[in-house]
Amino acid sequence: MQAVHTVPAATPRPAVTTAVDAMEIVNNALGSTRRLRFAPTVERRLVHKAADSQVLLTDAEQVGKDRFLVAAAWSPDHLLYRPGPSGAGDPTLLVESMRQSAIYLSHTFYGIPADGQHFVLSHLSTDIVPRGLPFDESAALPVVLDVTCVRTSTRPNRFSMQLSVSLYIHGRWYGRADFRWAVLPQGAYDVLRHRNRPALDAACATDDPAAGTFALSPGTVGRHQDRDVLLAEVPGAPEDTWRLRMDRGHPVHFDHGSDHVPGMVLLEALNQAAHASYVREFGAVSRLVPWMVSSLEAEFSCFGELDHPIDIVVRPLPEPGPSRAGFEATAVQGDRTLTGARFVGAAPSWTLLADWEAVTC
Repeated sequence: MQAVHTVPAATPRPAVTTAVDAMEIVNNALGSTRRLRFAPTVERRLVHKAADSQVLLTDAEQVGKDRFLVAAAWSPDHLLYRPGPSGAGDPTLLVESMRQSAIYLSHTFYGIPADGQHFVLSHLSTDIVPRGLPFDESAALPVVLDVTCVRTSTRPNRFSMQLSVSLYIHGRWYGRADFRWAVLPQGAYDVLRHRNRPALDAACATDDPAAGTFALSPGTVGRHQDRDVLLAEVPGAPEDTWRLRMDRGHPVHFDHGSDHVPGMVLLEALNQAAHASYVREFGAVSRLVPWMVSSLEAEFSCFGELDHPIDIVVRPLPEPGPSRAGFEATAVQGDRTLTGARFVGAAPSWTLLADWEAVTC
C-alpha cells in the first residue's frame, strides 16, 4: 500500500498552519484554479438524498477532460458513520462520498437528467492507510477527492463509468478507491430489476423478514445505537449466519424510498458481520486491538427484496496476509447472492497479547 504523503506545493510557500492552508496546497498541486468550498453542501436532489444532513459533498471543479476535484465535509456528529472502538474515522464515509460523487458528477458534468434515472452500483473497492482515517470531534473534516472517470461501456445508449479516487484530508493522502456504476432510464431499469429478482415464494412475503430473531448488541457490530444494528441471531442457524434486520424509518439507511434493499444497507450489514466475526474470533483481545478495516472490495449482483428474509453469511479469509485478519461476507436471499464483500484489517499481535496478559494478571 502506498505510504502517506503530503502533496507538494507547486511553488515555495510558508509552512502549513491550518487545515485551510493544507487543502489549498492540495488544490493547487492537483490543478485547481480556485479554492474549493467546504460549506454549504450541494443540493440534496443532485446526490439523491432526502435530508440535507445526509449530504456530504460541498463543491466540485473539473480540472481535466474526465478529471474532477470533489470537496466534502465529514461531520463529527453524523447520525450513523461515527468512529468505532478504534477511534479512527468510519471508512463508510469514503464509500458514501464516492456514491454521492458518482451521482453528482453524472448530473452536473455529464448531462444525466436529475429525474427519471436509476443509478445501479456494481463494484467498489477501497484501500486506506494502516492507521485509519482521522476524526475530529470538534469540527467537520475538509475532504478532497481527486476523481478520474472512465467510460466502461462503448454502447451509445448506455452510460456506465468507473470512478477512481485519491483521498486527501487536511492536505494528506489517506487512500484510494474505485466505484463502478451505470445509469438506466426507467424502462431499462424495469427490465434489469425483473431479470435480477431472486426466485422467492410469494406466499412467504412478510412485513418483518427478521421476525423471531434476536438483534446483536451495538458494540458487537461496531455501532453505538440499537437502532443502527442490522444483524440478528436466528435460533438454530449456523454460527456464521445472521439475519438482516431493517428499520425502514431509519434516517440514514432509508433516507429516501426504494423498491429494493439499498446497496449501502447491504454493505453496512456485511461490514457489521465482519466486525462481529472479528470480535468472536479474537475475544477479549479485540477490546485492546479493535477491528479497523484497511481494505474492502465488494460486488453487487442482484437486487434484494424488502419483504423476504436475507441471510448474512461470513467466513474468515484463509490467507489475508501477514499480521492481517480478513473476512468474506455475503448477503443471500432465496437462490441468489445479492452482494459479496472482502474485508481486511490488522490482526492483534500475539506479543502484545502476552504483554497485556502479564499486566492484567
